Amino acid sequence: METQARYTLVGAFVLAATLAVFAFVYWLLNTGGLGDRQIFQVRFQSSISGLLKGSSVLFNGIRVGEVTDIQLSADAPKDVLVTIAVDRSAPVRADTTVNVDFQGLTGAPIIELKGGDPGAAPLTAAAGAAVPLLQASPESTQSLTQSARGTLNRLDKVIDDNSAALHDAITGISNFAGVLSRNSERIDGILAGLERFAGGGKAKPGIYNLTALPASKDCSEPTRQLLVVPEPAAPMAFNSDRVVIVGDPPEDAPFEKAQFTDNIPAVVQSKVIESLEGTGCFGSITRPLDTLEPSDQLQAEIRQFAVVLKPEPKAEVEITVKLVSAGGKIEGSRVFHESAPLAAIDAPSAIAALDGAFGKVLGDAVPWFSKLPPSEEPAKDDSSNATPDDVPEPPAP
Repeated sequence: METQARYTLVGAFVLAATLAVFAFVYWLLNTGGLGDRQIFQVRFQSSISGLLKGSSVLFNGIRVGEVTDIQLSADAPKDVLVTIAVDRSAPVRADTTVNVDFQGLTGAPIIELKGGDPGAAPLTAAAGAAVPLLQASPESTQSLTQSARGTLNRLDKVIDDNSAALHDAITGISNFAGVLSRNSERIDGILAGLERFAGGGKAKPGIYNLTALPASKDCSEPTRQLLVVPEPAAPMAFNSDRVVIVGDPPEDAPFEKAQFTDNIPAVVQSKVIESLEGTGCFGSITRPLDTLEPSDQLQAEIRQFAVVLKPEPKAEVEITVKLVSAGGKIEGSRVFHESAPLAAIDAPSAIAALDGAFGKVLGDAVPWFSKLPPSEEPAKDDSSNATPDDVPEPPAP
């Protein structure tokens, strides 16, 4: 039984080896290159470093054969003769070109054939030669390393020939960078000025307004029939639609993005009229008009309407209020001064603080003014300025 088992194992091994031999022969005849092939010889006039027997031969990128032999040329020591076996279906003609290429960036070298004119004659062996010969150009075997080395040599030559000019250029760039470094603040100022001139760079300022007092109806009926409220007088610094800063403003200019709807005196005049109208103590309140008869006037002067940065940021509002009767008499005068701290150093906080301080001034000034008793002084009579025609004639002698 043991002897029979051994014979079975040996028989199976022999059968497997036989099948493997048949498979190898089939591969050689159909895939490995021992089928119906045509043999060519390629003459290279430079080094073919890396090319080996068995290296692939491609025709227009398709594998058609392999290298079968590599040897030096006996008649030309600089040349290398490479024998290739190529499938007979490959259209190798007299104008077919030969190059050495690489499969991938770091792959093995291969021989690449490229087809030419379809009408070209087939490549045949010369008289006395055993196989047809393909002549490769001298540049066909230049490797990537050789190409890079040649480029670096040429670049090195260019640098050597222009070393003085390159030195001067680098020195000039270094000097220019030093000038820019020493004048960086000036350059920033120039660029900022150009941005402002071109209308770009900064966002448009926000438009803000002041708040009038809510309607209170302090009087059941008007105590004055007509009141004229001229635009308050103000120094030139406060006659602006911008937030006025007392002291040195921060470098980042956080208050430049704030703008009132009108100049400060005009906005104050509008909110004073609106607040007085809500009391119900005046029959009519208006701005000065040429056609109006003489009437009581509320005259105001803005002494302070700004953000003060020191000792701590705050908004300060100071306004002088006078009631002038129709006859020109000052019936009441008072100075109102209020302040409010800034929550932050920015435009919205500045506007909110100014509006808060101004609201406190209105909260004191409007009730005080509304409670002033009406004037009993008659208005100025222009009849005293009689014309010569109104003067009575003297009695006759």
